[in-house]
Amino acid sequence: MKASVLRVVTVSVFVILVLTGLLFNTGFGTLSSFGIGAISEICPVGALESLLASKTLVPRVLIGLFVFFLVCLVLGRVFCGWLCPVPWLRKGAGTEPMPPLKETEKQTGSITYFQKGRLRTGSGAHQSEKIENQEGQSLQTQPQAKHKESEAGFAQTSCNGGSVSAVPKTPFVILGAALLSALAFGFPVFCIICPVGLTFALIIGIWGMIAFNEPSITIALIAGFLLIEILFLRKWCHSFCPIGAVISLFSYFNRFFRPSVDSGCLKRSKGHNCTRCRDVCPEGIDLNTKISPMLLARCTKCHACSEACPVQTIHFPLLAKKTEETAKTGGPKPAVEIKQRVAAEAVKDFEPVILPLTKKEVVYEAERCISCGACEAVCPQHSPIREMMDFIRQEKFLKAGKVLLKAGAMSEICGRVCPQDRLCQGACPLAKEGGAVRIGALTGFCADYVLSRGLKTQTLGKAKGRAAVVGAGPAGLACADVLRRKGLEVVVFDKHEKAGGLLYYGIPSFKLPKDVVERRLAIYQKEGVRFELRRAIETEEEIEALIRDHDVVLWAAGAVEPVRPKIPGIEEAGFYTSDVFLGKVNVSPDSGKTEFEIEGREVAVLGAGDSAMDCARCAVRLGAKHVFCIARKPRGTISASGKELRLAESEGVELLDSTQVVEIVRDASGRITGVQTLDCLENKKIIPAQIVISAWGFRSKPIPGLEKFVKFNSDGTIKTDSSMRTGDKIFAAGDAVLGADLVTDAIAQGRFAAEKMFEFVSSKQKNR
Repeated sequence: MKASVLRVVTVSVFVILVLTGLLFNTGFGTLSSFGIGAISEICPVGALESLLASKTLVPRVLIGLFVFFLVCLVLGRVFCGWLCPVPWLRKGAGTEPMPPLKETEKQTGSITYFQKGRLRTGSGAHQSEKIENQEGQSLQTQPQAKHKESEAGFAQTSCNGGSVSAVPKTPFVILGAALLSALAFGFPVFCIICPVGLTFALIIGIWGMIAFNEPSITIALIAGFLLIEILFLRKWCHSFCPIGAVISLFSYFNRFFRPSVDSGCLKRSKGHNCTRCRDVCPEGIDLNTKISPMLLARCTKCHACSEACPVQTIHFPLLAKKTEETAKTGGPKPAVEIKQRVAAEAVKDFEPVILPLTKKEVVYEAERCISCGACEAVCPQHSPIREMMDFIRQEKFLKAGKVLLKAGAMSEICGRVCPQDRLCQGACPLAKEGGAVRIGALTGFCADYVLSRGLKTQTLGKAKGRAAVVGAGPAGLACADVLRRKGLEVVVFDKHEKAGGLLYYGIPSFKLPKDVVERRLAIYQKEGVRFELRRAIETEEEIEALIRDHDVVLWAAGAVEPVRPKIPGIEEAGFYTSDVFLGKVNVSPDSGKTEFEIEGREVAVLGAGDSAMDCARCAVRLGAKHVFCIARKPRGTISASGKELRLAESEGVELLDSTQVVEIVRDASGRITGVQTLDCLENKKIIPAQIVISAWGFRSKPIPGLEKFVKFNSDGTIKTDSSMRTGDKIFAAGDAVLGADLVTDAIAQGRFAAEKMFEFVSSKQKNR
């Protein structure tokens, strides 16, 4: 039986016994309102107050205090975790306080911006770099937890460098004030506002009103005080309660009923920054640091740490023994196996291949998380993954999804298309300890959970200015969302018939269903974002008009010029770039099948990134006889994520790594018959192919007249300052700045640019 269940049973029995004594006058269990001499039977603060109020050494009270001290000597601060009704009232009211150290971390903000391939983090986050994201991308350095020494001389850790003091001082100040007030007024003043006493007094008052028809204004006053304390004083137990303070003083000498950590601890034995025990502790106690005796005395014995430990290495006497499963594995529970459709069936249509996790599997994965924060540190958007995990573990999926959506990270999209093995899951310390936590699947699940039930959106106020966004891709959409929520009137221009850019035209439906993108666009339209589609901004006059008619402009037109390899034979029929191929197939697979005439033919895809895998897998679904991807780099350094390569190969795609294409071979009529390759040993070989698709990435396409308004780098990307500003009223974001990059990078940069654009508009309005 879980300790949480036993705690519910224990507090229920306790409440029943006390109420029995009070209601039927059995003499067992009394409260302060029933006489000074009886206070000591339930409350040590009341006992001390009674001694000072009466200015008399009452033997009954002294005996009660001594018995209470003996209980604390053996069991410690067990009353707060197992008997006190206040935590359960807070749980029922939804006002449970966040553990103190986690609250410190939540208040530590972080600002992220991008400059030409470099990820920079501002206050509250670690400095890190995003290394080359083309073929051969490597994972950025995982940040190490910072340690700060507390006043008591022991360390508490936080991924963001947050810390919590060893022992809160306020409860002891309140305890002193309560005792002095009792001495001064001759009455136990604290008992009037004690939430424990008020709880029982309210029940007794209601009982008296019902049973004896004795209505009283006192009941309303008691209920009012109790509601204020439960609803508004969320930190009562940790930061204010004098009962907890005096119990912790008595528990200072407790040496028996303490938590212990064995050698299997991930932090002690593996060096992983596991914080699960600390994160769930009401007192923010980290069992893997040097703990002061006084802080350990504040342990409520609630067993939250032992139940949260992913490897079950935290034990208390009598309870929380190592599970049989953990004892066999000797480490964390293995990751859930991601299910997918059978390849033979999946290649027959464009329906999603990866199957969603069940609720049970989602909770299981969240419980594996050690809350180290490594995933958040490497995520370009610093998504609130740990907070999401907390809600999932409580099976509060709606709140988990709202946390993600509030952050504006388009989690339902990123969870499907991000290369998690190179980002969040690649940084997970459990990757080699049973498998990384399935962060992508969890974020996608939670976002879908909320969006499928309808999302209520709101702006922060009336329109405070006008903003124009050029490009309806990930960066432009993210920027428009933030600006509209901040109260600006936003219009998005795009040359395509549908908004979404790469999300709609560049990513196949079996990977990112079109209805997911359309659902997101509907949200933005509901917020008030206006879309001007089939409206290309390509002339100097059009750009001037945008600047004239709007307070601020974002250029997020992307990198739209495909890289065409300088290979003999590409100029004629049968050769396609990935944007042409995917754009046609994603809009209508049937028309794509007809136009490209792939069925029964051999297809060569030049490149081995995620886009190349998308092209290859689309070709398989269009009936290609054989599809292969040709990569210049070795298998271990190609840019395609491990997941995408695995899925492609499971569907019959062949990877030819360390191979260079030197010529596209054509027959006398000009039709493609194959590609001539050169491997690392300089062996030439002709591989049969009738269709060749180039997926070597994209670069920015120069627009005549645009250089008048923005600054350019030598490679054609737009040059911006640290605020993403490039011209007088023009900002830029996304692939237009970064070059061909990840969707999550573009979203993060669009969001950051929006913040700076809003600051720009606000500053201009103040100076008018």
